Amino acid sequence: MYAMSLLKTRARLAEDAPYANLDLVNMVDTWPHPSSPSYANHTAKYYTFFVDPYPKPFGYIHKDFVRDLPWRTEYWLLDHGAKTITLAIPADRPNTFETRTKAMRQTLWDGHRQVAAENKRVGTITRRSLYRWCNELFPLLYPPTREPVLELDGCGVDMLGIINESVFLVAYTYGLPAAATISSPSASSLSTLERVTSSTSVTSTASTVGTSTATTPLSEIDMSKLNFNSRLTTTTTNLAVTDPTTVPCAGATEHDTGELRVYLSRRAAWKSAWPSLLDCSAAGGLSSSDASALEGVIREAHEEVRLPSRYLRSNAKYIGESRLQLCETELGEEGCQMQVQHCFEVELPDYIAPRPADGDGEVTGWVLVTVGELKEKLRMGEIKPASGLVLIRWMLERGLLTEEEGGWGEVGRRLRREFVVQ
Repeated sequence: MYAMSLLKTRARLAEDAPYANLDLVNMVDTWPHPSSPSYANHTAKYYTFFVDPYPKPFGYIHKDFVRDLPWRTEYWLLDHGAKTITLAIPADRPNTFETRTKAMRQTLWDGHRQVAAENKRVGTITRRSLYRWCNELFPLLYPPTREPVLELDGCGVDMLGIINESVFLVAYTYGLPAAATISSPSASSLSTLERVTSSTSVTSTASTVGTSTATTPLSEIDMSKLNFNSRLTTTTTNLAVTDPTTVPCAGATEHDTGELRVYLSRRAAWKSAWPSLLDCSAAGGLSSSDASALEGVIREAHEEVRLPSRYLRSNAKYIGESRLQLCETELGEEGCQMQVQHCFEVELPDYIAPRPADGDGEVTGWVLVTVGELKEKLRMGEIKPASGLVLIRWMLERGLLTEEEGGWGEVGRRLRREFVVQ
């Protein structure tokens, strides 16, 4: 029943519309609170994840993941009675960031190979999270102090039920992109602009080990040779913008009295989660390579839609964080996600617009919408739900939502959840 509800949410999101803003919050923030009558039954399906010697837990691992992974007794202590699982480096080795990272990498790699082999045997994908090797590192931080404990591949973030930090950018304008072609100045023709790349392909080339697409299992690849370079091939271009080296850094966002419009990105059809839905202007996970949330959003905006990094560094504004806890992984399997959404906004002048055709292929185009149209797209389920909550927060911060639409009351409270791991 639960798996069917997940499938319905993902495959028929628009069919269940319309949604109130609180409906969208309820769709994402699904983990029961400790005071809920369902809390004990729900958490009974999970193991609490520890890392020796840290006394506080890091997250929740669903029992199916505990069953599916080959937990090496060399590194892991499983207590099925207490339902705890602990990463513990052997006493004869140094318990360091590096040794913990190595143990985690080997565990996830073993699980990936095992699941890929099982998928091949039965001819279907039975465990999506482990099947997908991301080849991008994310930090595991100790929740009380934010001390970096280890790094892990992205395929393990949802599986381990740890705090997952992401960055989101809402880009808006009061004008129209200089390169946009408008046939009529009427309100109807200016209300929505869409630019889509007609042919975009992305391949990832691994030196000395062959070629893999983003969804191809890497089970036959030597881990020591996982050094990938992305190559983007496009046959059409998107909107041109001023050369980033000539873009002014500050004072560039003065605008006329035009109507406020927001850039929404169109997710690529090949994305494993929420394909082809609308999204924030740019978004992504906060990886180990990001020195700060600002640097993370600058990186994502440059990679996905080629917004000028120099301009963003001077003009992007932090508008706060949202905290949500989910009962499913990003790929729709039962699990725990503790999401911290770092939300940014930036006003774009008319000579800067997103260029997804020149990006990494995760975005295929953009839609420029008025606030009224944004509300309607949220209502009709056209936007990835978690990103929709960022857009709701942005409208709350700007006073663009009435209490009847879901103001800072219940909606605002739910966007500031406290994580509890016991």
